[in-house]
Amino acid sequence: MNKSVIILATMVLAQVSAYAVDGQVLINQSTLNASGGTYTITSPGSYKLSGNLQQKDKDTYVIVIASDNVTIDLNGFSVTGPADCSSGFPCKNRGFGFGIVTLADRSNLAIRNGTIQAVGNDAIQLRGDSILIEYMNLRGNGGDGIYVSRNTPGNSHAILRNNIIQMNNGDAIFTDSGQVTDNVITGNFGSGVYVWCVWSPILPINSVARNTVDRNGGLGLALYGSTSYIGNALAANNAGGVQVQGGYNQGQNLCGGAACPGAVI
Repeated sequence: MNKSVIILATMVLAQVSAYAVDGQVLINQSTLNASGGTYTITSPGSYKLSGNLQQKDKDTYVIVIASDNVTIDLNGFSVTGPADCSSGFPCKNRGFGFGIVTLADRSNLAIRNGTIQAVGNDAIQLRGDSILIEYMNLRGNGGDGIYVSRNTPGNSHAILRNNIIQMNNGDAIFTDSGQVTDNVITGNFGSGVYVWCVWSPILPINSVARNTVDRNGGLGLALYGSTSYIGNALAANNAGGVQVQGGYNQGQNLCGGAACPGAVI
């Protein structure tokens, strides 16, 4: 076999190895390094981590989603960076680098099943609509845990559920619309759940339900526009002051062990 044939065969094997047997595209540290420290997704499809990822530095994005119709399964692995929130806020080594980010509005995105810890800025910042984030551990990042909004008018229609969000330097969750359910949110510098709904100011189309929210520096729930909340447990947020601002109290919410005031049913 001549040299050119050997080189071609090696290239083909390298391309094949980037895909799991089920057609998912694999991402690992070698993939990230080969991309200069930022892995950019430019095609629709299913992507899966096959190893842990280390952020190049506090200002470098780790994964950029530049396509609609993308699913990222962290597969139990972690994305980690250099931020240090262990001694309190503000965290040390904060920067501009997100864990997973979109730079323009994208639609039909899902992120699940892993950890993002200590990246320089937000763990996850997505702009667009039809967004699902679930079963993530987001801890000690230099910005928000989850930030979901749009660059253009409209609602994001996000589902943010079953996440553990702790000790981040911003809000645990910021979203302009959607359903925020069954999350454990504790010890973040900003608010626990911040829903900034300005596109639909009348009807209660957003829901914040069954979250445990405690010891965050800001409000437990900061709910604006058309947002209802039910079945949440809140304690010791906002330095023990007001736990909830705004929203429609649908009942079964506890503020420091007692019923939150203002239930409408």
